[in-house]
Amino acid sequence: MGTIIFRAIYIFIMAVILAALEVQIEAENGWAKNIPTWHPDPNKWYSKLYKKIMGGKELTGYHLFIFTFVLLIFHLPFFFNLKWTIAQELNIICIFLIFVIIWDYLWFVINPHFTIKDFKGDHIFWHSKWLLNLPTDYWGAVAISLILGFINDKFFNPHYIEEWFIFFIVMVILTLATKWFIKTFKPEWE
Repeated sequence: MGTIIFRAIYIFIMAVILAALEVQIEAENGWAKNIPTWHPDPNKWYSKLYKKIMGGKELTGYHLFIFTFVLLIFHLPFFFNLKWTIAQELNIICIFLIFVIIWDYLWFVINPHFTIKDFKGDHIFWHSKWLLNLPTDYWGAVAISLILGFINDKFFNPHYIEEWFIFFIVMVILTLATKWFIKTFKPEWE
């Protein structure tokens, strides 16, 4: 269990740093709205596919490359002698999906241009669909991660689902602690 907690802490720190980096790059203009990046033709098949997979979000060069880079980082252990298995791949995908949600939410938590009160559909154009006060793509990512976790548990790695829940709970607790810290101490990020 200790390994899972340390893994969650490490991955949470990665999410905080990436969220802070994005705040520095985007400021109050989320989803790369005002940064000089590639905005492909929205009528191209790959733009439509990306938009469908990403819950209606526009494809940008910034997001394509940052998501690819992070996914490559998550696969780095395979290039340092960790043997690739289906169980390991499912684990990475499960963790990546949770990571992306936490990273995205932390952008709002630490961004001085937003408050958590602004975390709702009418303030965030790139999260267009909401359910129970959260973007539907958060729910979808958790659901896919959980389903893949159950598949991993059933066919490849018995007891994986317990690890998944521990990881998820630690990530949520760290996120809530960060939210409390930012709200309480209001550090200057600019």
